[in-house]
Amino acid sequence: MFTNLYIKTNYSLLSSLISIPKLLDEAKKRNIKSLAICDDDMTSTIVFYKACVKNNIKPIIGLDLSYNNGHILLYAKDYIGYKTLIKLSTIKSNREIILDDLKEFNKSVVVIVPYDSINIYEEIKDIYECLYLGYSNKLEENNINKKYNNFKNTVFINKVLYIKKEESKYLKYLFMIRDNKTVLDDVEFNDNYNYLLEEEVYNLSSNKGLNNTNIISDMCNLVFHKSKLLLPLYKTKNNLSSSEYLKELSIYGLNKRLDGNIPSIYKERLIYELKVINDMGFPNYFLVVYDFIKYAKKNNILVGPGRGSAGGSLVAYSLGITDIDPIKYDLLFERFLNPERVTMPDIDTDFPDIYRDQVIDYVKEKYGEKNVSGIITFGTIGVRLAIRDVGRVLNVSLKDVDTLCKFIPNITKEKISYFYKNNKDFKNIIDSDNRLKLLYEIASVIESFPRHTSMHAAGIVICEKELDEVVPLVKNNDLYVTGFTMEHLEEFGLLKMDFLGLKNLTTIMNIIESIEKGENIKIDFSSIPLDDKDALNIFTSSHTSGIFQFESTGMRNFLRKLKPTTFEDIFAAIALFRPGPAVNIDSYIRRKQEKEKIEYIDPSLKDILSSTYGIIIYQEQIMQIASVMAGYSLGEADILRRAMSKKKYDILKKEEEKFIKGSINRGYTKEISKKVFDLILNFANYGFNRAHSVAYSIIAYKMAYLKAKYPKYFFANLLTSVIGSETKTREYITEARSYGIEILPPDIIKSNVYYTVEDNGIRFPLSNIKSIGNITSNEIIKLRNKNSKDIFDIISSIYSKNIGKKTLENLIDTNCFKSFNLNINTLHYNLDNIINYATLIKDLDPSLVLKPDIEEKEELPKEILMANERDLFGVYLSTHPTTMYKSKYNVVDLNKIKDNYGKVIENIILVEKIKVITTKRGEEMAFIDGSDETSTFDYTMFPRVYERFKDIKRGDILLVMGEVERRMDKYQIIVKEVKIL
Repeated sequence: MFTNLYIKTNYSLLSSLISIPKLLDEAKKRNIKSLAICDDDMTSTIVFYKACVKNNIKPIIGLDLSYNNGHILLYAKDYIGYKTLIKLSTIKSNREIILDDLKEFNKSVVVIVPYDSINIYEEIKDIYECLYLGYSNKLEENNINKKYNNFKNTVFINKVLYIKKEESKYLKYLFMIRDNKTVLDDVEFNDNYNYLLEEEVYNLSSNKGLNNTNIISDMCNLVFHKSKLLLPLYKTKNNLSSSEYLKELSIYGLNKRLDGNIPSIYKERLIYELKVINDMGFPNYFLVVYDFIKYAKKNNILVGPGRGSAGGSLVAYSLGITDIDPIKYDLLFERFLNPERVTMPDIDTDFPDIYRDQVIDYVKEKYGEKNVSGIITFGTIGVRLAIRDVGRVLNVSLKDVDTLCKFIPNITKEKISYFYKNNKDFKNIIDSDNRLKLLYEIASVIESFPRHTSMHAAGIVICEKELDEVVPLVKNNDLYVTGFTMEHLEEFGLLKMDFLGLKNLTTIMNIIESIEKGENIKIDFSSIPLDDKDALNIFTSSHTSGIFQFESTGMRNFLRKLKPTTFEDIFAAIALFRPGPAVNIDSYIRRKQEKEKIEYIDPSLKDILSSTYGIIIYQEQIMQIASVMAGYSLGEADILRRAMSKKKYDILKKEEEKFIKGSINRGYTKEISKKVFDLILNFANYGFNRAHSVAYSIIAYKMAYLKAKYPKYFFANLLTSVIGSETKTREYITEARSYGIEILPPDIIKSNVYYTVEDNGIRFPLSNIKSIGNITSNEIIKLRNKNSKDIFDIISSIYSKNIGKKTLENLIDTNCFKSFNLNINTLHYNLDNIINYATLIKDLDPSLVLKPDIEEKEELPKEILMANERDLFGVYLSTHPTTMYKSKYNVVDLNKIKDNYGKVIENIILVEKIKVITTKRGEEMAFIDGSDETSTFDYTMFPRVYERFKDIKRGDILLVMGEVERRMDKYQIIVKEVKIL
């Protein structure tokens, strides 16, 4: 036997066909006792190590390191050697390796210099104790022996990039994907790679070279041990211990929260939480989180009220980490942290998306650049991407590739073979063409391979030591990322903290700032009340456009039925409106509205379930039921909840016996005990984290407060947040108008890059004009002379290298120059003369240049002006196309339709969207979204009506006669007649 020392896995991105699971399968089949990988970086290390240990195979970890136009192979002898490798791997991700790096990081490694890099040997031979020269055939071995006089430390290596010989034909295509080549390119491909069979190896190597592979294997004995938590130590005041300082801060903070009047329930809860936190060794963790949240708040960065189970902690509330009073909202600390489930706490924090990086920069500055990192993620080759990648390489037509991709859902866990076996059309297309057969073959091999690395959207790791003392790092712009994915970090003592960037918090900050600037009213977000009737009415009326978590059509329909009357209803809505819990929506609403009897399996559960009308909605309720009925501690109850939600049946069987026995001991019958256990088992999969529901409902409710009290500022900033999205712009402008807010057209003097509030409405920004955008609008604002007296002055001030004729034409079409009393047609007609003037005065004194006369022209037809508006704004700002027709007909405006429930009425609408479906009978019918200047509305055309009006299309103006219907508080019009205007 020999040990192959030069296996590359597919973590060497797009450079190997070997996946770690397949490698281990092959090793087990061949009874291989040790395996060595030598990838281009260290990202495969922990996955490979765990797979080997699980299968009782010795793992050997190597690194293929580029150096001085060659490369060397380094193998970790032990954990010290592993640290050498991760240091070098981190440097490699940032810059080229130099000799000083090799000298600095050279401990406890075996090094092989491959024959193709033998020129490096002399340079590095004095650095390493265990240094070998590697060869891949007898010719190379003989050459080494001649040059170095039968050098003893020669070792057989052969780069392995696939497992079976028959796979070799696919390797070149993988390289083409990597190198962005196709079969039409002149690509050289030398296939000297194989997972060699033992008899073939003996033909390529002497016994000495093979035996040295086993000697190296024997030298390499890397073992990973679970590490203690490696959070940096927060520097406390007065040299207090972490636990003492946490206690001091918590007591001070709670006194501040409750104005010095602390009820005994709060005192007892705080003492209990501090003891658990201290006993579990996490005081320092709370202080680290407290510190960066304090930094954000001191720098006027809005911090979310909390998220996830951390909302159940009174200590977190006292420290200002959360703004959720867990006792007021009946939240459980044990859902967050408990001694029975010894896992690390998980405090995630929401920041405005534009300030997230600032908080991370603070943490980097405080603890060190390499002590703070993001977390690596791998983008994989899904079925569709495999088809597209291979199709490009094989020069398959885009049309054929698109046709194949249409059979594959956007998101699927299935392999390409599944679609080939289960879809005749897909199979027939593949089988019809040899190139498509090859495409299918190659795609089958490479699908699910890692394709690229990226960074976890929120996760940040903070460590007491430089992270590349613990795990490999990869440089990603200004932030390092861990070379291991998040599921492997905890065993290295590293704790993932989520720093989430929420766009909604940015919008809230901007609303509050603009209210202060415009109205001189300072609003403290944390002090906005949660019992305001106007804010609640936003939810009751389902006017929740722009409200965090509540603006989807489905959620708004749910709110119409629910008619929330309390804040509790708001966070129940967040918990219920999910695929699983949604089965309880109708029952919840009927019980709330006293149309269905509220029943409890046992009266003792009433206190737990009364707020949710006898229905289990929250995970915390499951824990409370287990505590009340079966005598579980809340920590034990959390273990039960987790086992239920993860369907761990081996644990559940034991828990069922424990639950029933505990319940019987407390006086419950076996029948009731079993019934309750089955009930909570059924609901466990649906149960939602109440603390998270409360936290996100606070954001939503306070947004609703700002919308209700300061609608102009709310909509101005909401519209700014969706610049570039025609659909959202149109939706928000329509709703703003329903509040009586006028959307003022863009103005070359008054408009900004963002929407701005004026006395008589909201001013449309230059940046949301098509083909203008942020860069050009910023340039215009920088150059424009607000004191311009005429059209020559203003265009001369902005005309420049970046703002040429085409941009000026677009600005004219938006009527940006209206304040200069010239119509659009006149400006277009005279534009060349105006530009000539602007060009001349760039080099001459304006007093020496005569302004040309303006030749006035009749304005363009209204239809053209309106079409320009729609094209450039994505929405009609001045006049909606339906308005000009309304004087001829007796029609109802769309915002008044609900007042005509049950009546047959007429409307004039612009068709915004039309969706045609086929009924079970095979007939076509249509759903139409229609708009006028007041609102939008839904229209249904059943088959008999649609058959008569099939020619209707998006953009048509229709006179519609129909009956106003309501289904579960959702209004629609059933169309009877249509006239295209």
